[in-house]
Amino acid sequence: MILDYLHPIFAAIITAIIESIRIRLSYGRVRNVNKLWTYTIGFLAFGVCLALTLDYFEDAPFFKVMFYGVYFASCRGLIYDIVLNTFRGLPIDYKSKSTNSIIDMNINVNFYLLRLIYLVLGFVSALIHYNYE
Repeated sequence: MILDYLHPIFAAIITAIIESIRIRLSYGRVRNVNKLWTYTIGFLAFGVCLALTLDYFEDAPFFKVMFYGVYFASCRGLIYDIVLNTFRGLPIDYKSKSTNSIIDMNINVNFYLLRLIYLVLGFVSALIHYNYE
């Protein structure tokens, strides 16, 4: 059961490593990496985590899946940028000036405050998901 809540953390770490490799390989050739692949990798990671979490023989209630999705997104928000920046050798709170990230372009909140929001949101959604019947 506890592994269900560790899968999104591992997924965030793995996807950040993949993205750091993509950035390194395309550095100097493009201004920003193609976000279509970033989103595709993220959705695939969510699908794998969800499949590992759900009982194959049980119908998945919509709200249980929804709260797990919020938990997954919160883990990604909390961990992804920190791991990505670390693997790129940058400060953990680094924000690109030429980003094409929708969140980075539209949310102008302190890096650490945003991580605190993700932490609280993740904790609350995990509790609701765990206790959902």
